[in-house]
Amino acid sequence: MIAACVPALVWGGLEGRKICLMFLVAALSTFFGATTLKELVTLPAATIIVDLILLGGLAHVAARTDRYWPLWICAFHMLSVLSFLAWQFAPNSPLLFKAISGIWSIPELIVLCVGPILDLRQSSSQELRSAENRRIEG
Repeated sequence: MIAACVPALVWGGLEGRKICLMFLVAALSTFFGATTLKELVTLPAATIIVDLILLGGLAHVAARTDRYWPLWICAFHMLSVLSFLAWQFAPNSPLLFKAISGIWSIPELIVLCVGPILDLRQSSSQELRSAENRRIEG
């Protein structure tokens, strides 16, 4: 997760910093809930609570940006949260919940890493085209 956050922190702008902070807080909250509150809350319940709050934050960022990669991260995370419903239909198999929800974290991290880099490439190619147009017109 830390390696995927580096490009978002460097090139992702405000959206990248917000999403990285949300992922960090969610990871620490899940760890805290799984280790210290295990007498009060079960792991899937703690995870789904943290994931729902994270989904709300990701949706907020995705709704307020002009970039596409936060929307993709939000969509993949929504699929992870929806996997909780699959676990509700098979409550005796907690491995199902872990397997299904864990699958969607991989594309989330890939988009977190690659999305800001693609945005940077697109903006620099647009700047080159506009500079070339100004040179031709001038």
